Amino acid sequence: MKTLLVALATLLLSLGASADEFKAAADKALAAGEPAAILKALEKEIYRGNIVAAQHLGFLYRDGKHVKQDYALARKWLEVGASHDWKRLKHKRGLADAQYALGIMLRDGVGGKPDIQQAAKWLHQAAEQGDAQAQVTLAQLHLDGKGIKQDIEQAFVWASIATNWLTEAAKKEAEHIRDLAQKQLNPRQLENAEKLVSTWTAKTL
Repeated sequence: MKTLLVALATLLLSLGASADEFKAAADKALAAGEPAAILKALEKEIYRGNIVAAQHLGFLYRDGKHVKQDYALARKWLEVGASHDWKRLKHKRGLADAQYALGIMLRDGVGGKPDIQQAAKWLHQAAEQGDAQAQVTLAQLHLDGKGIKQDIEQAFVWASIATNWLTEAAKKEAEHIRDLAQKQLNPRQLENAEKLVSTWTAKTL
């Protein structure tokens, strides 16, 4: 019981910390035992408006770590973490990691039916926050045009932007999408897309 109380105290003290710090504290608390009590504490904080707690709970259910894997619950809590207006608390923005993870689950139909339009919505929000994997995935969706309207310019834009953040090994996919998109753009479209890339990059670099 003493170990559990210490774990709970450590977790609660981390609520104002970064997502990575919160994850470390939550994992340490769960490893101390009595996961049901920790999960209850997490849910309590979520209903107080803590979207970092929601994101982490979503990951726990998605990965089946310390809890029975439940993709439906994972989607539920990741959507809370991805949102900016949970419990009427207006956060500046949702969490990019939750947005990306939710987008992938919706794209692949994990935990429910596939929904490409909703997947694109969340991936776009993560991409706007600089998540390079979301940018590449969003670019592929726009290039394929399956489930959403095909938009070759947007495919070029997001694939080009992603190359600024990915490692050399991971750049190949983004570059491939960019090059495929470029071949389908006329000179005017390409010029416009390149301007969008420059504008977005200038805001973030």
